[in-house]
Amino acid sequence: MNIDAVVASYGRCCVNPAFFDRFYDIFLASNPAIKPMFAKTDFVKQKALLRQGISYMLMYLQGKATGTMAMTRLADSHGPKHLNINPALYEFWIDSLMKAVKECDKDCTPVIEAEWRRALRQGVDYMCTQGTKAA
Repeated sequence: MNIDAVVASYGRCCVNPAFFDRFYDIFLASNPAIKPMFAKTDFVKQKALLRQGISYMLMYLQGKATGTMAMTRLADSHGPKHLNINPALYEFWIDSLMKAVKECDKDCTPVIEAEWRRALRQGVDYMCTQGTKAA
């Protein structure tokens, strides 16, 4: 996996002021089960949490201990004991994030998209596996 290409692409996305808004517009419309989960959400705070969460996922994929610890906490908070996120919904999260990336990173190529998808799959798989262990 070329994590450096993903990190660079994410950096380009983060400087685009529309990125996180576009992600949530796409994600909330992607499946009828998702929008109600965010009914009482403070989106200013939520977008900051998403920005941080993706950063942690990238640090985890770079082999950094801080990223692994943060991903374990995220897996627990999203797992059966807390938010109890249906693992099938992560596919919508990945697809929505990729649509936003392709809109907001003018340098996103099919190769970079494939690297993003590989990275996100690995991060989501970790979350689902760790979330189950925490249950």
